[in-house]
Amino acid sequence: MNKILSGIRVVSVEVGIAGPFASMVLADLGAEVIKIEPPEGDSNRALQGAEKGEHFYFLALNRGKKSMALDLSTPSGKQVLLDLVKVSDVLLCNYRAGALARLGADYETVKQTNPRLVYCSMTGFGPSGPYRDRPAYDLMGYAWSGMLSVSGEPGRKPVKPGVPLGDQAAGLYSVIGILAALNERSQTGKGRLVEVALLDTCVALMGMFFSKYFNTGVVPGPTGSAHLAVAPSGIYRTKDGYVALSSCWPRIARVINAEWMIEDPRFKTLPARLANRKELDRILEDHLTQANTDQWVELFAVEDIPGAPVSTVDKAAVDPQILHNNMILTIERAGHPDLRVAGNPVKIPGVTEQYGPPPGLGEHNREVMSHILGYSEERIRQIEDEKKAHARELEDRLHKKK
Repeated sequence: MNKILSGIRVVSVEVGIAGPFASMVLADLGAEVIKIEPPEGDSNRALQGAEKGEHFYFLALNRGKKSMALDLSTPSGKQVLLDLVKVSDVLLCNYRAGALARLGADYETVKQTNPRLVYCSMTGFGPSGPYRDRPAYDLMGYAWSGMLSVSGEPGRKPVKPGVPLGDQAAGLYSVIGILAALNERSQTGKGRLVEVALLDTCVALMGMFFSKYFNTGVVPGPTGSAHLAVAPSGIYRTKDGYVALSSCWPRIARVINAEWMIEDPRFKTLPARLANRKELDRILEDHLTQANTDQWVELFAVEDIPGAPVSTVDKAAVDPQILHNNMILTIERAGHPDLRVAGNPVKIPGVTEQYGPPPGLGEHNREVMSHILGYSEERIRQIEDEKKAHARELEDRLHKKK
């Protein structure tokens, strides 16, 4: 999808998942994304277990970007970053609070040279407050926000979400903030600071649970796969696997040939079903284990009941609807001729979907410095020489410590 954000240049000083996910969404929408990496590369490139030199994390989060390998601890590396910010529309960073300020690239400083800049700062806990300087992964956001307390089975140890929900949601909130600020800039000509915290994102995702507590005084707890306010709803065992079902009572009772449940006082009303959820689920599962998952899914579809098989990833990768929606992409790339990744859910009629490969480390250093920044060959060599000299200095220090 290569036109909607055409003409927008994003400089992304990113690490982990949240920043790379946000900048990839912007790249998918057509922005020119310049990914700033340390000389040794994004830490996701070579996580333990990486194949062909790059980990699946990196391949999943970096399509369509340009890579610049910069040593931001050197004067020339800092200057390249500052020069790039001058000619860009967006600066995105998900380092700890204050990290860019130490490089002389805080918002108040850079807006003096580029007042049109949209500056998005993603942090763990926000730019101020008692947790400001603490390290954070999404697991910390789940824990502090209360999300872990409602995840898992009752009476068991809390379970984190299977997907990096907090990181990816923080990335999406950042994209929303960036797009809103770009829209405002189109009217005012001025950029804006956008701040997104991982903890705040997790609290926002917990909105219904906080609302229940504020309105009822009841502290929500874990309900497994069950819904907070609807029954029946959840994951049920079948003869050969599991099926996901939600709501549509009493049609479910009719489909499973248990119409007697409809008038049973334990299940007749929603409050009664919620109060007797454990018995309701037991009876449903007794009936559902009499047939295979696919049989039930087809029966539920005929009756317009939301029901789905609990697919494993290999099955989801060949699901006809997922393939029809172009959600499994095959991208040509040197070293990975058949690189396959999950696609972009944003579909805009009339815009052709087109995705570039994840970049090689520093693949676009010369292109960016020469064509975008207009550096001379001599200056480019000086920057590269300073980077190499600093790398040798660090290596020498390491050997001396040993």
